[in-house]
This record gives sequence, structure tokens and C-alpha cells, in this order.
Amino acid sequence: MASPESPTPSCAADGAWDRLSSLEFAAQGKIAIQLVPFEQPFRDAYEAGVIVPVLRAGRSPAVDVRVAALFHKRMLSDLRGVWLMLCTGYTSQAASIAASLYESALAATCLTISSANAAKLLQQPEGEIPWKITEMAQMVIAAEGKTAGADYENQWRALYAHYVWLCQIKHASSQSVVHDTIGTALEKGYVVMALPNVRDEDMPIKAMVAIISLHRALDGIAAFAKALGFTDPLPDDYRFAERYGRARDLAWKAFEPYLKVKSSIGIERSRFTRRNPPV
Repeated sequence: MASPESPTPSCAADGAWDRLSSLEFAAQGKIAIQLVPFEQPFRDAYEAGVIVPVLRAGRSPAVDVRVAALFHKRMLSDLRGVWLMLCTGYTSQAASIAASLYESALAATCLTISSANAAKLLQQPEGEIPWKITEMAQMVIAAEGKTAGADYENQWRALYAHYVWLCQIKHASSQSVVHDTIGTALEKGYVVMALPNVRDEDMPIKAMVAIISLHRALDGIAAFAKALGFTDPLPDDYRFAERYGRARDLAWKAFEPYLKVKSSIGIERSRFTRRNPPV
């Protein structure tokens, strides 16, 4: 033990917090190149989401969207949060925010389906969403006209499976924490510290987080427009339809290179997948 007169021994942790800012700034340069294909769809999706609440169909909305708008706003904040975390190299944190985005997007969509849904939420004494995530996934698929049969069962399960995958990361499964170590890997072992993950091996995970976030946000935006009285084709006021359509197209094109890449994080062994196999 050092005597009161002797200086405190230095260690690698000294100044580590301050060095992170420099490391994050440096990482953003490489990650920006990796994420170039996703930048435009994130931009367009966000801007379409900002536009949709101010669209007017020339008649009264089919549903009062004021309650849904609260969750829509949270979804847009989450979309920005996902992008910032991806760009900084904190992929697991991006996935955690994406799980929140998923919840907010599904809640907003369910609240645009009927006024009764909005009334049910307002009646909750705790102010909590009155449906489980599985129930919201089922409600969303049912609103698309599928209420029974193999098609309905497989579609709501596929929709919910995206949330299950995000939660494998959000709740720190063994798969996700082991994957995280590649960001600080050494020749032997890894360093226990926070560090932006700039490795190419992390891009399939970044891409999956991005595409799930974009799809959920865009589906929520389309549901909001429908509640306002718009059907196909979507209106192009303020270039809304242009932004929305481009985000859809470019999001999928950005993700296509990763379609056949085996992910280090999967849900094959999750309880949900075992209990709910495809019909």
C-alpha cells in the first residue's frame, strides 16, 4: 500500500473517460463510410415522420390521432437515437433503443386503428400501454385484413420475432455480450472497457438494427397517414410520398448485402421461437 507521502500509482483507467470522446470521434469516420447506404433512408424516414402529423385529407380523420401522436413523437426520437448510436459504434445500445422504437411504433399504430383503442389506453390508471407486445403485433396484422389462418399466424410471429431479436441484445444474452467483445479484442482475449465497435464483423448486426428500425418507423408513419384519411397513393404534400417511398426502397437496398450473412446473434433457441414455430 502506498504511504500518505507517496504518489498514487497510475493505471490505464486514468483519463479513460476523457479519451473515449477522442476514440468515438475517430470511430465515426470509419463507421460513416460503413453506414453510407443507410443514411438517406434514415433521413427520409425521419422527415416523412415529421410531415405526416400535419397532413390534411380535406375531411375529418377517421380516428382521433392525438394520443397516437405522443407515441409517434417518441418513435421519431428513438429513430434518431438509433442512428446516433450506430454512427458512434455502440451497436448494442442502438439495438436497445430500437427495441423502444419498436414498442412505440406498434403502440402508435394500434392507437390509429380505432378510437376505442385510444380510449382504452386513457382509461389505464397507471398510464401504461394496455396490450402486450404480442397482442399489438397481432392487432397490427389483423388491421391489414388477416385475422386467422396460417398467413395471419406466420405474419404476426414474424413481426414479433424482430422484437425478440432486439431483446436478445437489449437484455444482454450470452450471444450478444460475447459478440460485443470483438470491439475490444486482442490477439489473446479482450479489454474490459467501453469502445466503439468499428470492426467489419459488426456490420451485419448494425444493418439488422437499422432495417428493423426503419421498417417499424415507416409502417408507423403509413398507419398515421391512413388514420388521417389517406389511402394509396399517399399524398405528396411537402414531398411526403417521395420521401416515404425512397426510404422504403433505399432501406431494403442497403440491407440486401447482409441478407445471406449468418448473424452471430440469433433467436433459433429462444423460448418464443420454440413455442411458436411457423404454421
